[in-house]
Amino acid sequence: MACSDRDWIFLNTTFNDLEIHFDDTLLRQARLFKTLAEYGSLSPCLSTFPNSGKRSDCDPALMSYFENIICSSSTLVDNAHYNPYRYLILPMALESEGLYHATLAIAANTLRLSDSRYRLPALEHHHRALSHLRELLTHDTWGEKELDEMLGLVLMLCWFDVIIPNSEFSNRHTNESQISDNSRPSWVTHLSGFQDLIRTRQERPGRSLHSQELSGFFNRYFAFHLVLARTAFRVDTPSYKLPISPDSLVESPDTIDPYMGFSQSLLLLINQVTELAWSKDDNQSDISPSTVHRLKRNLEDIQQRLPNGQIDPTTECASIAEANRLGALLLLHETCSPKTASASKSGLPAFDPEEKNRFVDKILNLILEKKANMMRTAVLPLWPLFLAGCCARGDEERVTVLRLFEELNGIRRFGNIAPAKEVVEMVWRQRDLLAEDEGKRQRGDSQPRKDPLRGARFAWEHAMVMLGDWKLSLT
Repeated sequence: MACSDRDWIFLNTTFNDLEIHFDDTLLRQARLFKTLAEYGSLSPCLSTFPNSGKRSDCDPALMSYFENIICSSSTLVDNAHYNPYRYLILPMALESEGLYHATLAIAANTLRLSDSRYRLPALEHHHRALSHLRELLTHDTWGEKELDEMLGLVLMLCWFDVIIPNSEFSNRHTNESQISDNSRPSWVTHLSGFQDLIRTRQERPGRSLHSQELSGFFNRYFAFHLVLARTAFRVDTPSYKLPISPDSLVESPDTIDPYMGFSQSLLLLINQVTELAWSKDDNQSDISPSTVHRLKRNLEDIQQRLPNGQIDPTTECASIAEANRLGALLLLHETCSPKTASASKSGLPAFDPEEKNRFVDKILNLILEKKANMMRTAVLPLWPLFLAGCCARGDEERVTVLRLFEELNGIRRFGNIAPAKEVVEMVWRQRDLLAEDEGKRQRGDSQPRKDPLRGARFAWEHAMVMLGDWKLSLT
C-alpha cells in the first residue's frame, strides 16, 4: 500500500478480490460499473438530466454508452448535418422524461445482447417510456413540443422492439418460443402509430428550426423502415403513401443518406418493386412489361453520389450503397420469378436466372471485400445480404452467407442479425425439401405435392410464417 495526503490506495486489489469480500448484490453492481466504465464519461453537455422521477446510479453510464457508442456508429457520417440521433434526439432526451427513459432503454437493451444482466434495466426504462407516451396520448390537444416528443418516443420504442432481448438467440439450441418473441410484430404496430402521428404533424407544421429538422428525419425514418418492411412481408397501411418531401431530404435525392446507407432515389425505386410484388392483392393488374423493364434500367443506371465530406469512392459508404442497389435488382428478379404469386398471376416478365445468380455473387463478394469497414457502423448491408442468402443456391455461397452472418452477429450490438439468419436457413431447408421431393417424383417414388412456396410472394415470406408469423426488421 502507498500513502499520500492521508488517502490510502490499494495497489494490488483485483476484481476477483471483490468476489471474496462482497455479497452478490454488490458484486453485480461492481461488474455493472466495471463494464460501463469502458465506454467513457458523459460529455459536458450531457451532465444534466430531467429532474422528475427516480434515478438509478447507472443512468449516467447508460447515457454515456448511448452517446459514445450508439450515436457514434448510427450513421456513416457523424456530424450535425448527418447524425440525427446525436444532434436531434439526444438533446430532447435531456428535456423529456419519456425520451430520457427511452434512450436509456435502448442503451441497456443493446448491452444485454452480450450481457443478460441488462435485461431488467432495459425493461424498466422501456416501461417508463411507454407509460409517458400513454400519458401524452391522453391529452386533449398537442402543441409542437408534445407532437415532436411523441414522434420521438414512438421512433425509439420501435427501435427497442427490433433489438433481440435474448443474447442466446444465435445458439442453435434456443427454443422456438424464445425465437418467436425475438421477432414479435410490435415494432410494426409502433410503425403504424408513427404514420398516424406523422399525418397529424403534417397538419401542424413546426415553426422552430429544430422541429422542422425533426420532421424531416421522422419522415425519412418512417419511409426507410416501411419500404424495407414491405420487401419482407405484407404491411397493411391504409392510404399508403411514402412521406418523402423536399424538406426530408438531407441533400439531393441521388445523394447517399448516411443513415439509410443509400439514396432517396434508390428507396423510391425499391418501393416501386414492392408495388409490383403486392400489385395483385391490391387489385392492380395494369402493369405492363415495359414498365418493369424501365424500372430495371433505372436500377441499373442510377448513380448514387457520396455525401458532402465523403470524397473517397472506396469508403464503406459507397460500397454499402452499391450493395443495396444490387439488392434492389435481386428483389426485382425475385418478384418477377415465375414461382412467385405476384409474377405467375400478373404476367410480369421473367428475367435471366443466371443474371440473378451474378447479383448474388456480386453482393457477397462486395461485402466480403469491405466487411471490416462496414462492420464499424450500424448501417450494415443486412438487407442485401439477407436477399443474397435467400437466393443462394450452391453450397459455397451458403457457406459464405453463414460466415458473414456469424461475423455480423459477433458484434453483439444488432438484434436483427440472428433472426435474419434463421429465416435464410429456413428458406434453404424448404428449397432442399422441394428438390428432394422432385427427385423422388421423377423416380416414381412419391406423388407430386403442392409447392408451399408457390402461394407466397417471396420464399422468405413463407419462411417467416412457418417460424411463427415473424415480422423481421432488415434495417
